[in-house]
Amino acid sequence: MKLPAYPVVTIDPHFSIWSKSDNLTDTDTVLWCSIKKRLEGKITVDGETYRFLGTGKEPALPQTSVEIKPLVSSYTFENEKIRLVFTTWSPFLMDDYALFSTPCAYLDTTVSTLDGKKHDVSVQFTACKDMCQGKKNKPVTKYTDNYDGTKLVKMGLYEQHPLNDSGDEYAADWGYVCLLGQESSVCKEGIRTVAGAKGVKKVLFSSVIAYDDIYSINYFGQYLRGVWTEKFADIAGAMKYLKENREDLLARVQAWEKTILSDAKPFGKSYQMILSAAVRQVFAGHKLVRNGKGELLYLSKECHSNGCINTVDVSYPAMPLFLLYAPELVKAMMTGIFYFANSDLWNEDFAPHDIGRYPLACGQVYALKPHQHLVPHKFSYKAIYKQRSASIYMPQFQMPVEECGNMLIMSYAYYIMTKDKDFLTEHFYTLSIWAKYLKNKGVVLDNQLCTDDFAGHSKKNVNLAIKGIMGLACFGRMCDELQIGSDYAVVAKSYAQELISACEKTDGGYLPFRVDKGDTWSLKYNMVWDILFSFNLFPKKLYKAETDKYLAELNCYGVPLDFRRSFTKTDWMLWAACLDETKKSTELFSGRIVSYLADTKDRNCFSDWIDTKQAKQCGFDHRTVQGGLWMPVLKAKLNSMK
Repeated sequence: MKLPAYPVVTIDPHFSIWSKSDNLTDTDTVLWCSIKKRLEGKITVDGETYRFLGTGKEPALPQTSVEIKPLVSSYTFENEKIRLVFTTWSPFLMDDYALFSTPCAYLDTTVSTLDGKKHDVSVQFTACKDMCQGKKNKPVTKYTDNYDGTKLVKMGLYEQHPLNDSGDEYAADWGYVCLLGQESSVCKEGIRTVAGAKGVKKVLFSSVIAYDDIYSINYFGQYLRGVWTEKFADIAGAMKYLKENREDLLARVQAWEKTILSDAKPFGKSYQMILSAAVRQVFAGHKLVRNGKGELLYLSKECHSNGCINTVDVSYPAMPLFLLYAPELVKAMMTGIFYFANSDLWNEDFAPHDIGRYPLACGQVYALKPHQHLVPHKFSYKAIYKQRSASIYMPQFQMPVEECGNMLIMSYAYYIMTKDKDFLTEHFYTLSIWAKYLKNKGVVLDNQLCTDDFAGHSKKNVNLAIKGIMGLACFGRMCDELQIGSDYAVVAKSYAQELISACEKTDGGYLPFRVDKGDTWSLKYNMVWDILFSFNLFPKKLYKAETDKYLAELNCYGVPLDFRRSFTKTDWMLWAACLDETKKSTELFSGRIVSYLADTKDRNCFSDWIDTKQAKQCGFDHRTVQGGLWMPVLKAKLNSMK
């Protein structure tokens, strides 16, 4: 599979290292946003040294193939003497949150001879100093650490200020990068691990790289550490555990891969490929911590979009992957939003957009009045939650219907997968406020922002109205589960009929982009919940009409988001595919996305915002929203549950 960027070490937003070239030796490795983070790999065979990772003076060992599976990447290199397979993976075990959040990755190399002779071989990995720096070149300290008889090497800035900065395209300049291998040492370039063997025909060397960020998240004034620290006393203990349990952990990771690929198989090879390209990017866009009450917080970072943390309209599309395999993490996406929504600052009758700017979860930064945060004595990103006044926000830039609908749908979806009534009971009052907001707004909406405003704002947006209707239907079901009388299910049904009646008719029987624009169209991806949850609010013939329109508008790399521009969102395109009662649209759209990945010249991570006529990235990459690509699998899962 050809990709615009290849995963090397993918852990979290501050430790997600990629190669943005077809061969690992063509360019240096970088952070997802292209900040230099050099990890170098070299092999010495009978005294002759070759590169297989990163640039340098040594000759490059020719790369012959690459295999990208959901959780494991393997790169093969060969010359006339030997074959080297470089494999990278992490213990992303969705049934073990301590291991899932461990900030460690394996750097495995298997060396085998091709000429039938035995050779002396050694493999060397070097983590360069810029691995622990931000954009500025600051003094680095390097030292060795002996842990229970195990020697590892660490490096970090001489002066440490954890959680001192926030933003979008930036690198953390706190914490320590660590290496553990057969032999580990400091060097001029940074830190290094070396493993060797004499007179062998085949040998496996395994090293572990890690990033201990000390503190991961500033959560409303509390400095939180990763969940992995509940299992391990320190990073050395975690690395030693990984080193000693490699075979067992690899078997468990491969079992998860088998599950992911098996679930995707009914939708075709292309669909399996795009899920394999997406999953580690989704994981690496989050951080898993606990708040002071012991509740899980699974906090996303927006990439190329203000750097917000825990954005609701990012969690919403990412949700399908986690509903399938770890629904508790969907709850963990919502916990911080509920907390902030019930704070003294947030006195709105709609859901907030986010809870800060990564890694500062200190209150919504979206729609802040300009320049307030630039006056330290008056305002700072670390103290938003202390302001006690919603006047710091600009109402016209809020996203009320969008976020209320998202939170109501997410809450019910989480309940469907877990039957956790305590969750519904705990948050019922807040959910009822958001449901009332949607009820009061109706279906012919004013000029509100929504998550799809890439081509400009729009009033009377039909897809946004559908989201509101789905939110009302979800709240009606939640009331039923708690045996609380309400009319929300009836209201949702009447609003669906009202929306259909209010829309100007289109030639193909599909709904327009705007209520009053019958010559327009758009992807009605929010309608997917009507099918998944069996609400039956919209007629099946409408699904067919929408599907036919999408197929008619299909371009080389996908279906546009709406009639105005040729760009699309890959996640929403796969949601819209689920309106098709067959698997045809999912298979077809997935094939177009695979073509984009192969043809694009934009060397970035898997972008969710692409042009459908040209293989160009419109913006965004490394975003967690690609978890939405699992919607066809979620649909199949819920159908089987019914």
